[in-house]
Amino acid sequence: MSRLRMRRQQGRWAGRRYGRWVAIGLCGAGLVSCSITDDVDARRSDPIVSSEVPATDLPDTGVPATGAPATGDPADSGPPPVGTDAELATVSEPDPTGLPSISTPDDEIVEGTLDNGLRYIVRSNDNPGGRVSMRLAVDAGSVDQTDDQDGVAHFLEHMLFNGTEEFPENELVATLRSFGASFGADVNAYTTYDETVYELTMPTQDPAVVATGLRILEQWLAAATLDPAQVEAERGVVLDEWRGSATSASGRIFDELESLLLDGSPYEGRDPIGTDTAISAMTREPLAAFYDTWYRPDNASVVVVGDIDTGEIIEGITAEFGPLTADGAVPDRPAVRAVAPAEIAASVLADPDIADGFASIDLPLVEAGPDDPMPVEARTQRQILDTLAFDIVATRLGNAALRGDAPFDDARVDSSAIVRWLDSPEIVVSGDGSDLEASTQWVLDELERVRRYGFTDAEVGRAAASFQADADATHAGQDSRQDSDLADQYVDHALIGTAVPSADDEYDLVTAVAGGATPATVAYGLVERLGRTAAQIFIGVPTAEAADVPDESVFVDQAATVRDRDIDPPEADEAIEGSLMEAPEPVAAKSVAPLHEEAEEGLVAPVVVEFDNGVRVSLNSTPIAEGEIAFEARSPGGTTVLADADLPAADAAPAVIADSGVATYDAVSLDAFLSDKSVEFDLSIDPFTEGFVGYTSTDDVETLFQMIHLTMTAPRVDPLAVDRYLDDQLPFATDPSIDPGYAEFDALLDARYDDPRFLLPTVDSLSTVEADDIERVVRDRFGDASDWNFAFSGDLDFDAMVDLAERYLGTLPSSGRVEPASYVEPPPPAGIVDVDTAGGSGSQANVSFLFTAPATIDRRDDVAAMIVQEIVTARLTDVIREKLGESYSPFATVQVGAGPTPNVETYLSTSTSAELAGSVEAGILGELGDLRANGPTEPEFDSAAETVRQQLGLVYNEQVNDEVLNVLVDPEGNPDFGDYLDQSALVDDLDRAAITAYLSAWIPLDDYITVTVSPR
Repeated sequence: MSRLRMRRQQGRWAGRRYGRWVAIGLCGAGLVSCSITDDVDARRSDPIVSSEVPATDLPDTGVPATGAPATGDPADSGPPPVGTDAELATVSEPDPTGLPSISTPDDEIVEGTLDNGLRYIVRSNDNPGGRVSMRLAVDAGSVDQTDDQDGVAHFLEHMLFNGTEEFPENELVATLRSFGASFGADVNAYTTYDETVYELTMPTQDPAVVATGLRILEQWLAAATLDPAQVEAERGVVLDEWRGSATSASGRIFDELESLLLDGSPYEGRDPIGTDTAISAMTREPLAAFYDTWYRPDNASVVVVGDIDTGEIIEGITAEFGPLTADGAVPDRPAVRAVAPAEIAASVLADPDIADGFASIDLPLVEAGPDDPMPVEARTQRQILDTLAFDIVATRLGNAALRGDAPFDDARVDSSAIVRWLDSPEIVVSGDGSDLEASTQWVLDELERVRRYGFTDAEVGRAAASFQADADATHAGQDSRQDSDLADQYVDHALIGTAVPSADDEYDLVTAVAGGATPATVAYGLVERLGRTAAQIFIGVPTAEAADVPDESVFVDQAATVRDRDIDPPEADEAIEGSLMEAPEPVAAKSVAPLHEEAEEGLVAPVVVEFDNGVRVSLNSTPIAEGEIAFEARSPGGTTVLADADLPAADAAPAVIADSGVATYDAVSLDAFLSDKSVEFDLSIDPFTEGFVGYTSTDDVETLFQMIHLTMTAPRVDPLAVDRYLDDQLPFATDPSIDPGYAEFDALLDARYDDPRFLLPTVDSLSTVEADDIERVVRDRFGDASDWNFAFSGDLDFDAMVDLAERYLGTLPSSGRVEPASYVEPPPPAGIVDVDTAGGSGSQANVSFLFTAPATIDRRDDVAAMIVQEIVTARLTDVIREKLGESYSPFATVQVGAGPTPNVETYLSTSTSAELAGSVEAGILGELGDLRANGPTEPEFDSAAETVRQQLGLVYNEQVNDEVLNVLVDPEGNPDFGDYLDQSALVDDLDRAAITAYLSAWIPLDDYITVTVSPR
């Protein structure tokens, strides 16, 4: 699938119209701990209802029913399930002979094991430079808990931030902050069923800071104090985290999926978050018992990647961890504890907080584990070919949805590999409850179609080319891989033995496998899986549509009888050949000049190319991310220049355009064309501007230019895309309380604004959305290039980019219309506006505040906003979270707006229980009052200033583009690009007194909006 469509699938209502405090408020902020798993909350409960049929009742597939790899042609090894041999796809076992080796670790890595068993992995890396990422990986998670240790592994992770022998109570947090570590971004941890990992990122300019980082890792491993008073204080924090996961719709969904996949295995009943009863009763004793058993040098690994001297780091690791000892041996554990479900099963969950119905078809198997005799090259070959197979299935299903042929709205492939060695790809489709039975049948039929007919040459060619394009981009950027990415990869290597080859070796293997893929070898793994797996079908549906969904036995029967159905071969799709358009004749630029004479060449040195049609293009060549170019474009105007009647169409335009294709190419053909290209492209319309944002690989930049040109000259609006947009939006417009985040967003906007340009869609506004109106609005906002500004930053060739700009941007139509850059928002309501609303049916509440005050265009205000944000977040964390123990994730955002007379908005948010919402609100106001009156403490100010100093030392391509466009589009609000270049120096110009003055001015305690969201 192309990235263009993937972007659409990931978006719903969140953040579509606004950034700033709204987007951050919806996403929340991770503090200290804990992402329980990568994709889902790792929790479980018994299913509401389920029906099962033994896998052995399935007709024989002709492939082995054991975990052994199939060999040869399945059609030759047993009777076909239905009809003749011609109705079974010809598949071939991939031949690993001659594959490039990835068994040798990258020679940049230095690995070793201390005498006490502690393993270390160290690598020097200069991206982003001046920093180091550290990991402490403990090979133990919730599956290692005993029956009386429910929730202990995760609770213990929290406790390690609450005191060690050298850093009692909260001194550890203070120490981390003192060298600019920001929680969530730089300091975090996570607990899964299988492991617990602690993360640190810190500057490397001072060797003492790096040494302190290693010391903290050692303290976490061997010197936790587990003070009973701190255990009691932390209960409320963990309970709030539990409320946010266990009692939410996503938590209830995961309960069902977890039961389908893990019941009957050692993981059953070992969910990392634990139960509320266990959390409320947590004491030091079970925590200490788990800590003493598993936190030991011979069960842990230290990973260090960054701008460091590897020899010095190894000396430091040896000095810190070498003296540690452990009593006895690590308890024996099975290497593989996952158990694949043996029977087809289905489960249906009707939930009041599910907005859109969906069906998930999982095909779980258990991998052989660390003792797998298959060479890593052969195993990787199988994994790559499986990826291609599922990509083709997803493309078939997605294309059917885009054409309107399927009963579902969209389709994607994901994974529920929630524990080690569980290989569980899943196909997810969404649709109304009345369509889900037909949707699951469609998916099962498509899988059966693959089993009978395999894949076509064209499908495999496109999927392999797409995979190769991603590999090309990754390989091109090998020298700009970030410390944190490498550190995470090495944690997997330490814990489960994944390969860590050099970038060249990995690329050679990927290229060999993708280049040698055939329909027979790509289909092999999926056909084998269909013969060995027992499908697990999960249906989620809004409560109001529950009656439209049949009993679970219907879905089980679908899976059990799919081989009796008449299924036709796949239809071929035609792809776009060549390019999207012929390159226009170039129009010479009328000027080429640096945006700022003092810009630093090679990192931030944008050059502006201007054309007679009014278009300005900023080009900034950087080594930040090799092989990649970030892109953004902006034009003044937005919805402020539109009539009220056009606002619903403008709101719909970004999602609809992304789903419609472009020019004469529908979404299906465009996706096929983009499948082997790295191009990401979105448009936006907000109250003040319209624009584009995206990125491309260096090799595919001309395709990006073509997409821009065609979108501005020949936009396409597919009526089916309009229907999908309305289907996405109507549930929330009808009942905002479906989702707590949406409910808060809706209530906050309603309280702040009385202009529909700033509000969410309503049922009435959605009823007016028409395809013709969307196209008219898009042509008006994007069809006149007279005042458009484009910014490209990354690994670009300047002369080549100028040529592309002359052809695709200089030739855009223009009328000479230049709209004013108006950034005037409606004034906030006077006084205190207190709003109560309902959201979600769990047990978690949320309290948020919005303060709006005047600011200036002085860059000091922007830097001060960053410092104030760190101070307020730290204070709320220390008091609301740590002292009161009433919230898991309090945070603040402070942002200065645009225009010559900007506002500054301070947004605060924290979750808590419904019973504690009032006390939390009062506690926040009390702390804000203290900060206004007395200012931050010296440690608070020093830590915040250092954090901001570290943040300002980092430069990103996207950041450069944004700052360039601020100057080009909003010159009154951003008169000099030099202000951005010099902002780091402003940190030292802002002392405690200045920040106290900002706090007093920006957080008026007699003018604000507060929203409390309680469970409905």
